[in-house]
Amino acid sequence: MSTVSGNSDRHATRRELLLIPGPVSVDDEVLEALAHPVRAHYGSEWTELYKRVVGNLKTIFRTSGEVHLLFGSGMAGVEMCLGSVLSPGDAVLIASNGLFGDRMGDVARALQLEVVTLKPAPREPITASAVAAELDRHPEVRAVAVVHHETSIGIINEVRGIAALARERGLLTIVDAISSLAGVELEMDAWGIDLCVGVGNKCLGGPIGVAPVAVGPRAMAAVQDGNRKAAGWYLNVATWHHYTELWKGWHPHPVTVPTNVIEAVDVAVGRVLERGLEEHMRRQTAARDTVREGLREMGFEMLVADEVASPVATAVLGMPGMDVVHYLRWLLDEHGMRIGGGFNEFAGRVFRIGHMGRAAQPEVVQAYLSATAEYLEQAGISGGAASR
Repeated sequence: MSTVSGNSDRHATRRELLLIPGPVSVDDEVLEALAHPVRAHYGSEWTELYKRVVGNLKTIFRTSGEVHLLFGSGMAGVEMCLGSVLSPGDAVLIASNGLFGDRMGDVARALQLEVVTLKPAPREPITASAVAAELDRHPEVRAVAVVHHETSIGIINEVRGIAALARERGLLTIVDAISSLAGVELEMDAWGIDLCVGVGNKCLGGPIGVAPVAVGPRAMAAVQDGNRKAAGWYLNVATWHHYTELWKGWHPHPVTVPTNVIEAVDVAVGRVLERGLEEHMRRQTAARDTVREGLREMGFEMLVADEVASPVATAVLGMPGMDVVHYLRWLLDEHGMRIGGGFNEFAGRVFRIGHMGRAAQPEVVQAYLSATAEYLEQAGISGGAASR
């Protein structure tokens, strides 16, 4: 039976269950931290909490470098990474197989960088060999930027090999790990990643508002090399590094930060580490496997092959005769579950399910699969080859 009203006017006031690839529905303990009285963004107690979050995130990034808790979205972090180490006119290779890779290119162009674009075949990952071939054609490139998990199609790109290749050639590697941090294997230092950005509101299971930016030693050397950079003042690693050192005892960041949000991130990150990062990732992968298996049994086709499929988000082709937009609305109206749609050429043809936050819980996965089976039965849709 429906758990929420079908009246769309109520969507803004009820609490939806988010099964999208971020943001996520968070646990009550995280919500409680958000509801604490607002505290000052400086002082010894605040500094201790802030540094604890930074230290825990270093563990998750697998880095001994700096981590800054940027107040902003993941794309603010991407802009910070690109602009802090590159100068206007510098060439950067942007490897893209989806919306968010394309957006990295948009950010780079806005910073007046020279963008070299690499695109693989549709629904295919970005590989180190493809990057190597493109670099051979463009020796002017100074950095390689890539999305680790491209959520628009639910695919994992070959970041480990790309970072190793870039380091061999003396280039910087900038990684968008916005939707992979704490959900997909990532070893920043061991893989040779120089700059990496995540967010609190995806695999970490935290709230919106904080984008951790991790900075390795080669990136810091580039930040401090004396050349004029494309970055301004706020979205600039140099600024954050300066104030982290200058005010480290009482105010280890350059601006006022959202204290309640960072308190909630502290809770979420602490829960990940208490559970164990490997176990946390295993739970998300298990949810992915159950969803893919269950949907295949109903007759759906996955958008990308299993061997490159994301552990934390799944993109699925709609069946012939299926109105994907109606299905998304029906799930929300009848069951209070919000899943994502497709972008660009996949709009109206693909739906996407996240396996982060509460969406990784087995009971939520089963409720989603049951609801989808119910929809197919009501709509009179039987399994078959998906629409390409």
